[in-house]
Amino acid sequence: MTNTPGPTAAQTIAGPAQGIYRGLPFAEYLSLDAVNSHLLNAFSRTPAHVLYELQHGGPERTPSLDLGWLFHWFVLEPERFGRDIVVTPNFGDKRLKANKQKWIEFEAAHAGAQFIDSRRNDELIAMRDSLFAHPVAGPFFNGRGHNEVSILWDDTEHGLRCKARIDRVGFVNEWPIVGDLKSARDASRRAFERAIYNFGYYIQAVHYLSGLEAVVPIPEGNPFRRFIFFVVESEPPYLTACYELDDLALNEGAIARNRYMRTYRQCIETGEWPGYPAGIDYVSLPPWAFKAYIDD
Repeated sequence: MTNTPGPTAAQTIAGPAQGIYRGLPFAEYLSLDAVNSHLLNAFSRTPAHVLYELQHGGPERTPSLDLGWLFHWFVLEPERFGRDIVVTPNFGDKRLKANKQKWIEFEAAHAGAQFIDSRRNDELIAMRDSLFAHPVAGPFFNGRGHNEVSILWDDTEHGLRCKARIDRVGFVNEWPIVGDLKSARDASRRAFERAIYNFGYYIQAVHYLSGLEAVVPIPEGNPFRRFIFFVVESEPPYLTACYELDDLALNEGAIARNRYMRTYRQCIETGEWPGYPAGIDYVSLPPWAFKAYIDD
């Protein structure tokens, strides 16, 4: 049992007004003291993991090496390329005297930028072209809508301030769509269904939809919001797939989110952030493993 000072009033209802914040820099979004879906999903392990992340921050990511982050910026914030993210020219080996000065001048001219090579840039172009060529994804990302939309709202049921950073809100025909852009080595349905569960995407979807309903409710009789994942493979032939969570998955996401929100509130109030059980527990194989054995 971890009994360590954690958030008290920090993530209860307080702070900036709830609403939609367009154009909010990502660093400012991160600084908003509120509960996001990533933190909620950490409760799938233990509250002690959540406390550690609150006190030390999440795992550090290196944008220059993370294709997923780069792809998000490439599609959703293209203005960052050429400014914050720059493709390095082929000056040749830095160790050669003839090339060294060229590299020094180039790096000085783009101080503070992240550098990517032409090969990584070609991968991003291929992924973007696949996304835009898709008959559903292309019109969605190039039609009316907004990228990188931050929302902040009060979850009055649990007494917690919440936040979300939505990749894109827009429309497919008359339907209002909450779009989430993903990159994956395998965008097949079977592989992505595993990812939905393993990474808590079903909880993320409910969290985002709950937040939008809190700040911009859909009028009765209007088409309801739909949550769609746009998944682009990060390897040739860079195929794109679109997936919408069914009602069963959304219901499970709502159950899990409510459970984690209650646990979060309880941890805040008691100051107790338990880890794994202290005793011995039984383990077995996952259900799918038994099914595979029977089918064989």
